[in-house]
Amino acid sequence: MKRLILFLVVAGALLVPTAAFASGVVIKVQRAPHLVVVARGPSSVVLVHTKAKVAVGERIALQARRLRNSTFAASRIEVLGHVRRVRFRGLLLSRSGPRLMVSAGGAVVALHRGGHRNDSAPRPGSVIQVTATIGANGELDEDDAITVSPAAPGGHIEGRLLLGTGTITVTSEHLSLVLRVPAALSLAPFVSGMEVLASFSQEADGSLTLTALSADGDADQADDDGGQDGGGHGGGHDDGGGGGRGGGGDH
Repeated sequence: MKRLILFLVVAGALLVPTAAFASGVVIKVQRAPHLVVVARGPSSVVLVHTKAKVAVGERIALQARRLRNSTFAASRIEVLGHVRRVRFRGLLLSRSGPRLMVSAGGAVVALHRGGHRNDSAPRPGSVIQVTATIGANGELDEDDAITVSPAAPGGHIEGRLLLGTGTITVTSEHLSLVLRVPAALSLAPFVSGMEVLASFSQEADGSLTLTALSADGDADQADDDGGQDGGGHGGGHDDGGGGGRGGGGDH
C-alpha cells in the first residue's frame, strides 16, 4: 500500500503543468494576428498569443509559456471580471494632439488625453507610468502620465518588416518606426513583409538603433501548442487553434 501511495504522489507531481498560471488586465487586442497585450502590474506588460475572445478591460487568468522571442503563448484563459482603470509602464514613442503612442510589452498602445494636457505631456523617449480609464469602446483615456526615466534606453515594437539600406522599418497597427541597423547585425534570415518583434535602443540624438530582431513565426507555433495543452478551470477558454507548430508564455 505504501508503495502504491508513493507511486500516486510521484505520478501526480509529474502531471503538474510546467506552464505558469498568471493574471492581468487586457489593455489591447489585435484580432488578426491573435495577439493580446496584458498588463500584469504597474511595471510588467506582456504580449500573449491566443485565439480566445477577450476584450480590453477584462481581468484574466492565463496559463501560458514563454516563446523564444520573449512573447507568450496561452493554452488556457479565464475571464475573472472587468476593471475600469489600469496602470502600466511603457516607452513614449510620440505625442500628436490628444494622442500618446506608447511601446509596452512589444506592442504599440494608443492613449487618448484631454486637450488641456497636451502642453504637459512627457517627452518622446521617456519611460512613463500611465494611469488610464478604460472606455466603453475599449479605448484607453489617459488620466495621468508620469515620467519614470527622462532618457529611456530603448523599447520593443511588433509589426511588419520593411528592409532598407542600413535601416529597417517596422510597422505596427498604429505606428511605423525606422531603426538603424548596426553593421555587425546580420539580417540574412529576414525578408520584407515578415511579422517581427524588434528591440531597439535610443541614441543621444533621439535616433533608434536595432539591437535584436526575431521572426514572429512563433505565433503559429503558439496556436497549435495551445490547442494541445488543454486545461481544466471552469469559466475559462481552451485556446485551441489548429494548424500551427509549437509555443508558450508565462506569468
